[in-house]
Amino acid sequence: MKSISDYTSTTSAVELYTFLAEAVVEERIQTFSELMEWVAPLPRDARFNAVIPRIFKLLRKLNWGFFRDIDPETYPKIWKEVVIPHKELKQCGDLKRNLTISDVYVGILDLHGYTRFCEKNKNNLSMLQMLDDIIQVDLMNIAKSYNVVFQRRQGDEMVLVGASACDVLAVTLLIIDTFAKRRTFNVKESATHRTGYKIILEEMHVSAGIAGGKKFTPFIITKDGDLSGGVINTAARLQGRANELSGSQSIILVSRTVYTNFTAEMKAAAHPFFAKTHIKFFDSGWISFKGISVAVHEVLYTERDMKKLLYEAQMTDLYRAIEGGLWKDGIFISLLTLISKVLRTMPKIKIDVTEQGIIQSLTNEDLIKFAQDTLSTFRLAQDYRKSLQNLEKLVGYLDMIPHFDPLCLEYSRSILGEYKKIQARYNERIEPKIDEKVPTVLPAKYRTLYEEGRRGSEVYQKLRERLYQTLTPLEISLLWSNVIDNLQKSLDVSIHSGKK
Repeated sequence: MKSISDYTSTTSAVELYTFLAEAVVEERIQTFSELMEWVAPLPRDARFNAVIPRIFKLLRKLNWGFFRDIDPETYPKIWKEVVIPHKELKQCGDLKRNLTISDVYVGILDLHGYTRFCEKNKNNLSMLQMLDDIIQVDLMNIAKSYNVVFQRRQGDEMVLVGASACDVLAVTLLIIDTFAKRRTFNVKESATHRTGYKIILEEMHVSAGIAGGKKFTPFIITKDGDLSGGVINTAARLQGRANELSGSQSIILVSRTVYTNFTAEMKAAAHPFFAKTHIKFFDSGWISFKGISVAVHEVLYTERDMKKLLYEAQMTDLYRAIEGGLWKDGIFISLLTLISKVLRTMPKIKIDVTEQGIIQSLTNEDLIKFAQDTLSTFRLAQDYRKSLQNLEKLVGYLDMIPHFDPLCLEYSRSILGEYKKIQARYNERIEPKIDEKVPTVLPAKYRTLYEEGRRGSEVYQKLRERLYQTLTPLEISLLWSNVIDNLQKSLDVSIHSGKK
């Protein structure tokens, strides 16, 4: 056949396939709609029904990129979302190129330890092949069993796309468990994903970000079948954030939309995986990325992770205080209350600190008492200078604690930075107040010493402290409030991830 008009009743199916396949390879036919235009004159006979689905498969393999392996039987959910079925042949169709629908979810995963494993086993091809088989075969089959499309990128990066928040999250958890030496979570179904290779392979952990499910957020499939758009960008940023927090354990971060849609899906119908596997979500607040801010939740799936729920209420109180701009007292009180709760929740610790040349060991209880004393100094004594000095010291202690909650530590540092701005302005405003007290508080002989000591003598500093102590709580409170009112618009606490 040189032209479709050469087709006759004697033309074989092989001839027709060869003719159309050449047109596809030469890119004269690039979509199924174009194919159907080409074959419009042909009779709908057995040859047509045998050849056209096979040509569609060729088109899909060559032009659909990330979605080249999907079909309505294996991936019915994702097929429904990303494919426009042809009215004549429902099992064939064209890939949507620009989606703004709500039911597409993207997970981006990074495998930590992959590079180290490859370097260590660079001369052991069987070990490298073993790892490759797990990623290319085992993980692909796990994803396929939950209607999720899986693709490996750049060695240690994996991309998941599904039409259900539950499905994508289930596959992510199973991938984490695949690379864990010990069972990561309590799943009662047969663990077919945990192959015998695990006896040999080193433990690796995963940082994952999942986004999607939000109306009007673009999900773009490029001409060569690659993925782009807001959903992909958000998932990538969440994965980067998880990467920052992961340390030596796996972590999954999801957007708030994924969390709410997961909850809605579970209410609508029990998911086979999560009917047996218990997970929770921890509200991580808003995280600022380059150009966007995302409300984030961390997925809790181990017993150790679940302990975070013991201080989620205090974390939420801090978010509200920050949102309300409660710098006069609410933010300080909420932060110290949160720190105390985290210290009570975490395992026993001991850190060595040096105070005035003396080394002392501090435990959870010591730090909790220090936090509570600082809170009393702030609320009852209204000694804002000492309170902020103590806060800076406390944040320094938290920095020394291994595995202290990283989100709490980030907020502590950020809030301390803003209170330092307040402290600098407060100190500027308190100086004239102290000078006003000189004539009425200091005896004549001390006034002379005070004036002479302005150049920085020790006596001068002691006298100033004496004058400061004579300020009434009302004077201090009014001054503190006035300083914060003036700075309110410039104060900002936000957790940033990646490049600003």
